[in-house]
Amino acid sequence: MKIVFLLLFTITLTSAQIETTWETLNNSPSNTRKNDIHLIDKNTIWIVSGLGEAHFSSDGGNTWIIMHKSDSTFFRSVAFLNNSIGFIGNLGPDEYGGPSITDKNLIYRTTDGGFSWNPIKNISGETGKGICGMQTLGDKYVYAVGRVRGPSFFMKSTDAGENWISKDLGSLADGLIDVHFFNPDTGIIVGLTNSNHSLSKGIILQTNDGGESWSEVYQSSRIGEWFWKISFPSRNVGYISLQRNVGSPVNFVKTTDGGKTWFEKQFSSDPYFVQGIGFANDTIGWIGGNSTQTTYQTTNGGDTWFPADFGSRINRFRFLNEVIGFAAGQSIYKYSGKVVSSIDYENIVNNFSLSQNFPNPFNPSTKIRFTIPELTPIDGKSSNGLLYTTIKIYDSLGKLVQVLIDEELRPGENEIEFYPNNLSSGVYYYQLQSGNYTATKKMLYLK
Repeated sequence: MKIVFLLLFTITLTSAQIETTWETLNNSPSNTRKNDIHLIDKNTIWIVSGLGEAHFSSDGGNTWIIMHKSDSTFFRSVAFLNNSIGFIGNLGPDEYGGPSITDKNLIYRTTDGGFSWNPIKNISGETGKGICGMQTLGDKYVYAVGRVRGPSFFMKSTDAGENWISKDLGSLADGLIDVHFFNPDTGIIVGLTNSNHSLSKGIILQTNDGGESWSEVYQSSRIGEWFWKISFPSRNVGYISLQRNVGSPVNFVKTTDGGKTWFEKQFSSDPYFVQGIGFANDTIGWIGGNSTQTTYQTTNGGDTWFPADFGSRINRFRFLNEVIGFAAGQSIYKYSGKVVSSIDYENIVNNFSLSQNFPNPFNPSTKIRFTIPELTPIDGKSSNGLLYTTIKIYDSLGKLVQVLIDEELRPGENEIEFYPNNLSSGVYYYQLQSGNYTATKKMLYLK
């Protein structure tokens, strides 16, 4: 197993500034709103709409091919495990779309890259009426929740969609809208406390046993609102949009401890029909919604927001990394980030940091950069000025698969190149432990 160490023992910390650009893809298909988008890689993209259409692009959104069409179905969500196996979720009858939406199948599955789709039938347990949010994890886990006006159900597959279990969560929430799992055991789902939206609060539920049991971790502070979309740019920092159809101010919630605790922050003092929220990293993000108003951007983790001057009716943001992303709304919008400058703080390193690996997704290798500050012995530094440090790689099940660093290091900025020679494609986590500091981030390896 080949590992190349590029350990840069310096005492200069560089903080990069990213120039953000969004482009409207005018050739995106159909005139209706695109409800969801999934990025397999920067070129391979899937989108679905309420017209019962699933479209595919293999060239980064320049051209699109319709791969599935059903006039009786309202597609709300899409998620793929790999280039071959994917899923689209149906919102179901009696929600949006009127009397023409009669399809009661909850999820459709493809195993041939979208050329054919079949409804999921192998479901154990009582089922709901529709699907709002879906997520894939690793090479075999699939999660789904629904729906916006109830009933409240959670669905899960652990064998790439061959078989499913379904759980009625009506005792905890009246509706569920989005789902995010960090690993097969730990995840959150969000939605509403009352199917009468004027009486509802937003609710966040958490599981630590793969969805066998759920507990409430947060309710929003006011009625007339509900949680809509989840965005975790890193393992610890996450955001959830908080939709309300009328009234103001309009808030969102944020966590800095991986979802254990949440706090509300104000997005707008004026009414805004918030839906989509997405962050390229812990501090740079966007909010959009089912509104004629423009999308808004923050560069300081949601403390302040300003018009981003792009986008309409955005329901979902997706990012591959800090510099590549897309959003689905009235059109498809493509994000490009560019490092334009840096600020050097000479002679001292103030804080620990673990950067997102680059490139991500990656093949055949990726670089991991981290910073060790000048510390006193109480912080874990040894008497010789070095700090015991490890970087370990874990698979999506939490199994340790590789140790990259296990030694004492000097303070400074460091970089290591990771070659996953004998590992399969999928999601992996890299964890830095240095003195009393621990940080974990996610990366995606594609063979």
